[in-house]
Amino acid sequence: MSRVLRPEVIRWFHAAPFATPVIGVAGGKGGVGKTAVAVNLASSFAAAGHRTALVDCDVEAPDALVFLGLPPGEGVQARVVQPEFFLEKCTDCQACIQACRRHCLLRPAERTILLMGECSGCEACFLVCPAEAIHRGHRGMGTLRTTTAGRLTVFSAALEPGAEESALLIHALMQRAAAAAEQFDVIVVDTPSGLRHTVIEALKGSAHVLVVTEPTPPGIHDLDRLLSLLDMFAVRRSIFINRADLPGSMQDLREVADRHATPVETGLRMDDQLMESSRRGVAAVQLFPQSLVARTFTGLARNLAGEYLP
Repeated sequence: MSRVLRPEVIRWFHAAPFATPVIGVAGGKGGVGKTAVAVNLASSFAAAGHRTALVDCDVEAPDALVFLGLPPGEGVQARVVQPEFFLEKCTDCQACIQACRRHCLLRPAERTILLMGECSGCEACFLVCPAEAIHRGHRGMGTLRTTTAGRLTVFSAALEPGAEESALLIHALMQRAAAAAEQFDVIVVDTPSGLRHTVIEALKGSAHVLVVTEPTPPGIHDLDRLLSLLDMFAVRRSIFINRADLPGSMQDLREVADRHATPVETGLRMDDQLMESSRRGVAAVQLFPQSLVARTFTGLARNLAGEYLP
């Protein structure tokens, strides 16, 4: 049984900064085709006449623009706070070192503080310094981009190589999308893979989560864990089964879905046209508009629009 979170945590998760319905697309870490589903769902909304935003929150490996064959838009640097030390004010109390949860600060000599690790920008050191010897500096953590093609706008971000602030960059990306939310009828969010804290950051405020899985043992295992997470936050959701004809057990998958009271929205078998569309960098619903894969995604978009769009 999933543990129950405190009501204030659940309220925080559902406190959406968006003026538009948000559909999150999530999946396990085994390459279940999550981004292909998000791209084709967003393209289907746009093809149906809805002003659509696609937010690519997989900031460590953003590839939604590649799936769509679109060029990256002009980049804007996202910055994270980093401490700057004014040692002439330092009293050598070392409160900042004790407060640093990532152990990034080192005192090699009296009244000397060095930043030795990857600062997360939590600002704890600023808050505890009694002498105001620490000022707020900044450093880049990634690049935010916006690309528009017809009724579809893609918000994406790329983490700086070696940086560790994925969650902070996702937060900045979601804030950027939220600031423009009134321009859109629906927002589709492609989350990072797996079950890390970055997934929670990307799904925060979603009206509905589409969980992408496959009927393999790793896929079913990740599905169970992801649905347990969504149980805790009381999120509305449904399941999209990708590559439904892979060796595995549909019965085990449906047992997991039933245990979490989650409906199976739709599914696809192994589809050559979906793979071909990914190879060409064009959404399948655009490249093969009369195909089964296109009809699957247009039907899914129509069902979700009927439930969440005015």
